[in-house]
Amino acid sequence: MHIRVAIVLFAAFLLVKCENDSRNVTSGSVASKTNNTATKPASLCTVCTCTDTYVNCSNLALENHFENNQWPNVTAKEISFENNHLTHVTPFPRIVVEKLILRKNHITTIDYRTFKELVNLTELDLSHNQLTSELLGPHIFEGKFSPEAYEPLSNLKVLNLADNLLHWLHQSIFEHLVGIKVLNLSGNPFGVFDYRTSIAISSLSYLEELDISYCQLKELPNLQFHHATYLRKLNLAGNQFAVLPRPLEEAKALEYLRLDFNPIRVIDRVNAFPSLKKLKELSLCDMPALTEIGGGGLSELIALENLYVQNCPKLDRIDEYAIVLKTSEGAMWPPLKKLIVKSNALRYLPMLLVGRWDKLEELDLGYNRWSCDCKNQYLIGTVLPQYGEKLMGKKISDLTCSAPPEHAGKTLISLADRHLRCLDIYNARPEKDAAILVGVLIGLLLAIPVGLVLFVLWRRGFLFCGLQGPASYSRAFYKRASNDDDI
Repeated sequence: MHIRVAIVLFAAFLLVKCENDSRNVTSGSVASKTNNTATKPASLCTVCTCTDTYVNCSNLALENHFENNQWPNVTAKEISFENNHLTHVTPFPRIVVEKLILRKNHITTIDYRTFKELVNLTELDLSHNQLTSELLGPHIFEGKFSPEAYEPLSNLKVLNLADNLLHWLHQSIFEHLVGIKVLNLSGNPFGVFDYRTSIAISSLSYLEELDISYCQLKELPNLQFHHATYLRKLNLAGNQFAVLPRPLEEAKALEYLRLDFNPIRVIDRVNAFPSLKKLKELSLCDMPALTEIGGGGLSELIALENLYVQNCPKLDRIDEYAIVLKTSEGAMWPPLKKLIVKSNALRYLPMLLVGRWDKLEELDLGYNRWSCDCKNQYLIGTVLPQYGEKLMGKKISDLTCSAPPEHAGKTLISLADRHLRCLDIYNARPEKDAAILVGVLIGLLLAIPVGLVLFVLWRRGFLFCGLQGPASYSRAFYKRASNDDDI
């Protein structure tokens, strides 16, 4: 009996112990999972904003771009880390992305082969950082390794290195970026393109767009564009060119050119554009020293369609033959469609400046110092009445005369039916000259007889000058008697 009771109690003890052990194991497992969850780093998409096509990690004060295990399987058109505190860029994990934005950070260092795992990377933006020439080497852009050589980042077409601290480029910097079509180097303090930089840029055989604005350049190497077979757009704005760069003549495929904010004074036959037969658009804006576009200055731009010349405060003259190309067969004008000559100091717009005014699609002549005289008769009496409203719309009412004085402040269109006078070289006013001449003539006609009468009276002594006495008064009426001896 006692033995049976003992066995039952022992069995109950074992059952209770097993349950406790099971509970302890379960709670330990839960605690372990909880601890693992607590120490596991946050996923990228818990910090950033992720959509099907866009990963936005901008403006988050990030100091890195996450560890590899924090990246989910991302496929995006664009990933942005703009405006963070990144200083060191390490290799990215395997990601499918077309555009990667790292601009507006404090990046000084980029590891070798940082971008090699990025699938389909087409555009890379490293602008507004602190990259230096010494630390920006070709190995940064290496692709995947094959037994023969490093494979290039063949899909990369757009590279933005603007606003860094680059004074020169490694001559092989682009050896792994053979497909680059758009390169932006603007805002870097190059000062001059040395042979390394020149070779580096020239190595991009398929380059179509180059931005080297605001790089403190005074000149370009002679053969800079010798291999620029496909270069269509060139931005040279904000440099220190005092004359047009001669190497431009090598850029035969150029279609768009910006020369804004350069200290060029005169564009004429001496300092003229070379023969750029495919150039469609030219911008000459905000040029503080430009005073004249003379005859032949733009004559070789035979395909020019859009011309922008505005905000040049000293520009007071555009020659009527500035765009015309004179050949043995006669004069030839480019197919101009858009003419913007706004906010300059222009007084006249020559009749021959545009070959076919009726072919223009846009015209802006606002904020100039137009002189409403006979030299502008064609503009005021023909161009504006016929094409002004179509090309300028309501802006036509903003065109006002600054000279001559009788028309100052009037709108150009209000004088369309007037025959405008020609200004004298000394700025005389012929319409007032006639009144002055008539007044002088009348004065002479009155002065001559009055003068004769006064002279006769004076000779006869009726007009007394000086001290006069009774004797002199009587002599005034004295008539000498005849002398018989004289008969």
